[in-house]
Amino acid sequence: MIVFPVSWQDTGSGVFTLAAASLGYGLGTLATQPARTSIRYALLAAVAALLVDVYL
Repeated sequence: MIVFPVSWQDTGSGVFTLAAASLGYGLGTLATQPARTSIRYALLAAVAALLVDVYL
């Protein structure tokens, strides 16, 4: 039984979401916050996208 069956397409979705969220947060809503904050939110968005792709 595979617990976390990740494909290349799922990984690509996570990477694309990380890039898009980093740009969106860094240039948009969190532009005045420290970089650590925007990267943390971008990583959360990427992990959420990966989990949605894998399990839904």
